[in-house]
Amino acid sequence: MICGVLAGAVLLLPLVGRGAGVPGAALVVAVWGLAYGGVSVSTQTWLMAAAPKAREAASALFVAVFNGAIALGALTGGRAADGWGVVGVMGLGGVLAVGALVTVGVGRAPG
Repeated sequence: MICGVLAGAVLLLPLVGRGAGVPGAALVVAVWGLAYGGVSVSTQTWLMAAAPKAREAASALFVAVFNGAIALGALTGGRAADGWGVVGVMGLGGVLAVGALVTVGVGRAPG
């Protein structure tokens, strides 16, 4: 669900920003912020449940991966902004969030 809300917010932001202006864009950014707040909490909860006997190591790995993802996202977003502009960055973010949603859906599919 978090991936779906993030994907929807990121993909809607350029459209809402043009149509509804700053108040509409602010509302979408607020929804995105609330949804994104659940990413680290739910991921860390899942990780602690997956490694109950190695919580410290799992937590350290989580912090390293999370910070690496922030750095990689900043690099990729900056390069995308240089090439495609701000709307292109939002499109890329939306596509990546949809990809995460598909990955989670496939990972949960009965098999």
